[in-house]
Amino acid sequence: MAARNRRNARNISDDVEDLSEHAVRTGRRMAESTAERTSTATLAAFDALNGPLARAMNHNRLIFQKMMHAVQEETLLFVNRRLDHVSRAIDGSRDCHGVMGLVAVQQEFLMDMARDYAEQTRRLADLVQDLAADGTSGISEVTGAMNEPVRQSARPVEHRSAA
Repeated sequence: MAARNRRNARNISDDVEDLSEHAVRTGRRMAESTAERTSTATLAAFDALNGPLARAMNHNRLIFQKMMHAVQEETLLFVNRRLDHVSRAIDGSRDCHGVMGLVAVQQEFLMDMARDYAEQTRRLADLVQDLAADGTSGISEVTGAMNEPVRQSARPVEHRSAA
């Protein structure tokens, strides 16, 4: 009977050892699969935001580049127009007679200057408004592209939390 009890104790000991090894293996597998799912979900979240953010940054860079190019062209036109008006004022001051002629040339110069600055301000305002309209039309595409992967990556989380 004692021998039988010892054999039973060994069998039970072996069974407990096998069960503990099985539990350890199962725990490891579960931990690895959980870690893999977590890292996959994390990478999916980064991918969901990375692509659309890169497109948004590229879109903003293109708008900024267009704006700088247009402002540069408008500024060059403005400077050329001002130089023409200044040279006309200098030529007019050479041909003027007396103080009254000089005052008339100065008045014409100041009127041209005020007109040029007002026109330049209007042109730049129109330019910025056009660029802003172009920029906002592209924003809806970029934000739509940004929201879709986020919605798709959120769906599995909702299914997991419901389960």
